[in-house]
Amino acid sequence: MSMNKHKLWDVDEKLFTSMEGKYQSVNEENFFKNMRYKQEYECTGLNDLIVSEYENDDEIYMVREYNEEYVVGHGIGTDGEYEVHVMNLSEALTLNLKELGFIDRDLTLWEWLRKCDYSVVNYERNYDIIENGKRG
Repeated sequence: MSMNKHKLWDVDEKLFTSMEGKYQSVNEENFFKNMRYKQEYECTGLNDLIVSEYENDDEIYMVREYNEEYVVGHGIGTDGEYEVHVMNLSEALTLNLKELGFIDRDLTLWEWLRKCDYSVVNYERNYDIIENGKRG
């Protein structure tokens, strides 16, 4: 993988900058720092499974594509029937999971992640790295 720094969308740059020093927990800090690094330096053609539907009771999943595009979805074995594609992390985090019909509680993805203190997040499933066995 190239170590050339990818330019972030302005909204994501502002999001990352605005969060510095204002994290609600160590896990939230880890989330934003890891996601920034991934978006800037870990392009993925094979996808990066950030949250797996198999690892949370709400069956929510979040997949990073390329540098900063995301697919957020719901359900096991739904074959993509219940998912939304967005262009950046800022947009992904503002998705309302109830309005999408994914859960019965009125929460954005960001609120949902905060509620579980990011315990459902896994940073080690970039399939480009898993398949190639190395970073960088």
